[in-house]
Amino acid sequence: MSDDERLAGAGGRTGDFTCLVVAVLILAGFAALAVRLKEIQLDSSATITLDGARQSVRRVRIPGERGRIVARDGTVLAMNRPTRRILLNPAAFQKQTWGATATNILEAVGAVAKYVGRPSPLDFDDVARHMRLKLARPIVAWSDVSDEELARFSEASDELTGFFCDEAWHRMYPAGPLAAHVLGYVGREATAGDAGDSKYNFTDFDMRGRSGLEDRYDSFLKGVSGEKKITVDARGFARKEWVVSEPLKGPDLVVTLDMAMQREAERQLEGVKGACVALDPRNGDILAMASSPGYDPNDFVPAIPRKLYDRLSHDPGKPLLNRAALGSYAPGSTFKPITALAGLSCGISPRATHLCTGAYTIGEMRIRCSRTWGHGDLDLAHALKESCNPYFCDMGVKAGTNVLMRTAKIFGLGSKTGIDYSAEAAGVVPDDEWKRAHWGERWYPGDLPQMSIGQGMLLVSPLQMARVAGALGTGRLVRPHFKAGEDTHAEALPFPKWQLDAVRAGMRMVVDGGTGRRGGENLSVKVAGKTGTAEVGRGATRRKNTWFIAYAPAENPTVAIALIVENGESGGGTAAPRVREILKARFGENEVAASSVLRVGELGWLGYMCSQMLAISQNSQLSQFSQLSQLSQLSQPRQ
Repeated sequence: MSDDERLAGAGGRTGDFTCLVVAVLILAGFAALAVRLKEIQLDSSATITLDGARQSVRRVRIPGERGRIVARDGTVLAMNRPTRRILLNPAAFQKQTWGATATNILEAVGAVAKYVGRPSPLDFDDVARHMRLKLARPIVAWSDVSDEELARFSEASDELTGFFCDEAWHRMYPAGPLAAHVLGYVGREATAGDAGDSKYNFTDFDMRGRSGLEDRYDSFLKGVSGEKKITVDARGFARKEWVVSEPLKGPDLVVTLDMAMQREAERQLEGVKGACVALDPRNGDILAMASSPGYDPNDFVPAIPRKLYDRLSHDPGKPLLNRAALGSYAPGSTFKPITALAGLSCGISPRATHLCTGAYTIGEMRIRCSRTWGHGDLDLAHALKESCNPYFCDMGVKAGTNVLMRTAKIFGLGSKTGIDYSAEAAGVVPDDEWKRAHWGERWYPGDLPQMSIGQGMLLVSPLQMARVAGALGTGRLVRPHFKAGEDTHAEALPFPKWQLDAVRAGMRMVVDGGTGRRGGENLSVKVAGKTGTAEVGRGATRRKNTWFIAYAPAENPTVAIALIVENGESGGGTAAPRVREILKARFGENEVAASSVLRVGELGWLGYMCSQMLAISQNSQLSQFSQLSQLSQLSQPRQ
C-alpha cells in the first residue's frame, strides 16, 4: 500500500472520530438544555409565576371607620360623616412620558370642572407627586361634593372617561369648640407610598389622632383594617383591583364628662384666659375640663389650612394650649391647706395662734398680708378663712423645707397625675438642687415662706389642684381618667383624721363668710374651698392669676374643682363666682334663692327683706354653732 493510501485511511478514521465526538457533545448539550427547560418550565414555573404576581400586585390597607367619642349621657362629641369625592384613574390618561401624562390629567380635570361647577385644587406638583408615590391609586380631584355638583357630574359621567365618584369618612365634631381641648383633633395619615406597615404598599384615606383623646386612644378608635389588592402593568398603572377583606368599625369611646358642667365651665371662661377642671374625688372621673381661649376641631378636618394653623400657633392667647392639663401656674393661697397639713404633722396645734400685724418679715424680706393693718391673733381655721399670709409663712418656716416639700409631693405635686390624656405638665416642687440647676442659685431662707403661701418657684396645673381639692375632701388621692368604667386608683393620705378635719373646717369657713363666700352662694349643697391670688411678673408685666379650688358637698364630696383666671382681680371676686355657677349646673340652686322673685311678689319688698334678714340670722347662728362644734372635736396634736 502506498503512502498516500495509508494517509487517506488514517484521515478517514480521524474524521469519523471527530464527527463522533461532535455528535456526542451536541447530544449532551441538547440533554442539558432539556433538563434545564424542564426545571424552568415545569419545576420552577410555580415560583416564577408567584414572583411575577408579586411584582404586579399591590396591597392596600382599608382603614376601619373610626369609633365615636360619646359623653356619659349619650351626647356625641366626635363622629364620622360621609363625604363624596370625585376621583380619576391615572391609567386612563397615560402618555409616553410622565410629564405628558400629568399635563393630560390636568387638562382632563379642567374639562370636568365645567360640569362640576368649581375648579379642582389640584396643580401640576400635586399630580406629579401622586404619580411618583402612589401611581396605582386614584387621584382625588374634588372632596366634599355637594348634591348639586354630584348631579351635574352624573349627567355627564358617560362622557368623562377615567373619572368616578366614591364616598369617604371625615371626622366631625357636632358641638364645635365644646370640649375641643379634651377631644383634640385628627389629621391625615401618612400619604406616601409606604403605608407605614411593611405588609402594605398603600393605605386608603385615613385619619390619625394628633392631640387630646383622639391621640391617646387612636389605636382603640381605629378599629380593624381591611385589605384590597391591585394588579398593575409594567409601568405601575392600575389595571384591576379587588377586596380581600372588609374593614370593621372601631368601638365607641365613652368618656366621663358631665356635659352640663362642661358647657357651664366653658361659658364661665368665655372672653378670658383660664382653665377649669372638675372631677369626682371618689373615683377620678373627669367631669369637666375647659381651657380658654379655644378652637374648633372641625377646622382641622381633613387637614388644617396652613394660614389658619399659623394664625392659631402665633396667637398670643395660645388657643391650641390646653391650660387645664399643660398650664403651669403658681398656686397662690390655694397651697395653704397643704402648708397647714405640713405644720400639723410637725406637732403644731390647730388652736395655736399667730399674731398678724400686716406683714411677715424674714431678714430683709417683707411679705405683706391682704389686710394692711393685720388680722391680729388667728388660729388655723380663721387663718384659712381670711387667707392670712403671715400665719402660713410662720407655719411653713416652723415645719421646715423638707417637710413642706414632702407634703406637697404626697398630694402629687411635682409629678404627673397619670391621666389618660395625650400630655400633661408635672409642675415644679423646687428644692436646693432644682434651684441650682435652673436658676444657678442656692436655696435661700426667704424661699421657704414664699413657697408656704404658694408663690416663688412652685408651679402646678389646674388638673393637679382639682386632684388636691378632692384629696382634701375625701382623704384619698385618686388618679384622674376620662374613659368611663375604668378601675379606681387611689392612695390614702398619711394624715390622721383630726388633722384633715382641722383643714376642712377652715376651708368650710372660707366659703361660709370668708374670702370665698361667693363660691357657695345660693347652692343647694354646702361647699368647702380655698381662694388664691398669685402675683406673677414684674413692673409693667406684673399681673394676678386668680384661683378657687373647692369640693362639694362639704360632708361627703362628689365633686372637686379647680379654676384659674389669668389677669384677674382676686380669687374670691374673679374665680369663686365662676365655680359657683359650674357647681350649680351639677347640684342646682338653693330653693329659697330660686324662689326669691316669687316671694318678692307675694310679700312685697319690706316683707321679703324682713324674712331674708331673719333667715340670714338663723343660718349664721347655725353655721357658727356648726363650726365651733367641729373645732371643739379636734383633739390635741399627737407626736
